[in-house]
Amino acid sequence: MKNNRAQQEILDNMQKIDKIIIYCIFCSIPFCLVLFVSYNAVFGLSMRESIILRDSLETVNGVVDTVYNDKPNHNMRTAILKDKTVYRIEPTWKSKIEAGDSLHKIKGSFLLEVYRKSGEKVILDYKTTIAPE
Repeated sequence: MKNNRAQQEILDNMQKIDKIIIYCIFCSIPFCLVLFVSYNAVFGLSMRESIILRDSLETVNGVVDTVYNDKPNHNMRTAILKDKTVYRIEPTWKSKIEAGDSLHKIKGSFLLEVYRKSGEKVILDYKTTIAPE
């Protein structure tokens, strides 16, 4: 009788411990997710800062081979350079980049230089595509 009761107590304690472990695991995952999102919202880069950083780090150098609207990517105007680099054209620049143009942008700069087949040079500024604060 005593062995049976002791065994039952051990089983009850094990079930309590298992529940505690399971609750800790399943509660800690959403808590960590909320903590991560909150930390990034408070201390992370704003959308504007992220766009500025992305634009300044981009490097482009080559001749445009093909220009087309990429339907799977929200009909985004896209250029493929001769070296097979894919360059997404800013929506406000759709009419300013054509096949045969040379594109040049160095890392850290916000200026994209477009050299036309006719010899004309057009300078496009990424800062004009960023919404003001």
